[in-house]
Amino acid sequence: MKTAARIIFIALAAAFTLSSCRGSSGQHSDTDTHPYAEAAEAVTSYECTEILDHAADSSREVLMETEIFAVKGSDTLRLDRYFLSGMEQADSLVVIFVFGGGFRFGERYSEMFVPYFEFLARHGCTVASIDYRTMLGRTTFEGRPSPVDFMNILQSAIDTAVVDLYDATRYIAQQREAWCIDPEKIVISGSSAGAITVLQAEYYRCNSHSLAARLPEGFRYAGVISFAGAISDKQKLHWQTLPCPVMLFHGNADGIVPFRKAHLPFLGGLWGSETIARSLESLDSPCHFYEIDNAGHEIASLPMSRNLYDIAAFLSRQVIDGKPLSVHTLETVPGAPAAKKRFTVIDYIRNNT
Repeated sequence: MKTAARIIFIALAAAFTLSSCRGSSGQHSDTDTHPYAEAAEAVTSYECTEILDHAADSSREVLMETEIFAVKGSDTLRLDRYFLSGMEQADSLVVIFVFGGGFRFGERYSEMFVPYFEFLARHGCTVASIDYRTMLGRTTFEGRPSPVDFMNILQSAIDTAVVDLYDATRYIAQQREAWCIDPEKIVISGSSAGAITVLQAEYYRCNSHSLAARLPEGFRYAGVISFAGAISDKQKLHWQTLPCPVMLFHGNADGIVPFRKAHLPFLGGLWGSETIARSLESLDSPCHFYEIDNAGHEIASLPMSRNLYDIAAFLSRQVIDGKPLSVHTLETVPGAPAAKKRFTVIDYIRNNT
């Protein structure tokens, strides 16, 4: 069968399968919001079937089990593992998720994230949504902090979250037989503060930061998926070794986490998704940068419901297949009024305290 004919056949089969899964009512599920869901599934199925092994099987239940991965003083850190019932084959890809909340609050089990977890589980992944210590929530500000004080406090909170992510990663990597996973296929994903955490974790790993020594020797993440994240550094972004494939979602009118940068010379700051994408492009490092015009910080959560098949395609093509792709998607609404896109460091501090 010729390649074109095979793709058409797969697309038709995927469309029929998805229609069947939706039931006779014709109503779409909460997670089926991508306008090209059928085509996206057909393409990713054709490229690599591994992540979509269970895409058409709606009969299996997504199970959730809670485990303790670390105890640190009075803090007991847990993770919720989501997986498909009957998943007994080894070498499942793992997605570790880090929640958002400005490093002040948040919950690993928030209902808003569950559809994302269940989508990934139904498509052959094991998902681990983890706790971490939210240190800004334990800090009392007397008035508005100066930029220098805020950056020092924020950096400490980021580093604490990264340490907890590294410890969760080490714990999960040791569960190969118990979880039927491949420790070399661990992807980290996060929202807002969680997105900063996962990007910082990979940045530290690439630059041999002392905190990265908590990871298993020779460990490398398989991918990063960031929803409105950034990287903290006092200097311009630099990479001693190439990072894993990175997917970045960000609204270019985000007043909470900078889309470009919020940086003071010699004092540090945050380098946003646009700057990260340009840095990776200069290195010819695989990256999918998904920019949403005039969107704000809602992009910390929206892609987990409306861009599920974009995420599945990234995992299939760039993480599992290892295709060295550089993609920049710009989503716009023609005729929409322009939103504010210029923010100062003080604006970001005011919006985060």
